[in-house]
Amino acid sequence: MFFWLTMGVYAQKQVFNVQQYCIDEKPMRNGDCDIKGNAYSFVFLDLNKNEVILFLSDLKFEYQIIASKKDANDILYALKNGVSHAEMRLNANRTKIEFLQPGRHIKLTVGKSTKLPDNQ
Repeated sequence: MFFWLTMGVYAQKQVFNVQQYCIDEKPMRNGDCDIKGNAYSFVFLDLNKNEVILFLSDLKFEYQIIASKKDANDILYALKNGVSHAEMRLNANRTKIEFLQPGRHIKLTVGKSTKLPDNQ
C-alpha cells in the first residue's frame, strides 16, 4: 500500500534533462545568447509541492508556482521566490522551456521528462 501511495506522489514530479541553454541578459535582444552551452543541467517541476527548481550549470533557481494556465501551444507558470518573480513557459511538446526573469531570459532545449502526468 505504501509503495502505491509513494508512486502516486512521485508521479507528479517531472525531471527535464537540459540539452542546451541560452541565457540573454540585460540589455536583452531577441535571439541573443550572452551565455550558452550544454552543461549538466535539469529542471524539476513538482506540481504537488507547487515548485520549480532549475539547476543550470553552477546556478540554482528555486520558485514557488503561484498560478498556471494552459493555452493551445504552452503551459505558462507564474513563479516567485524570496528575491524575485519569473514566468516559465513549457511548450506543448515538452521540448522547450523558457524562464522569463526581470533581468534575464533563459531558453532551454530539453529532453523528454522522466515523468509525464496524464492531466497535463
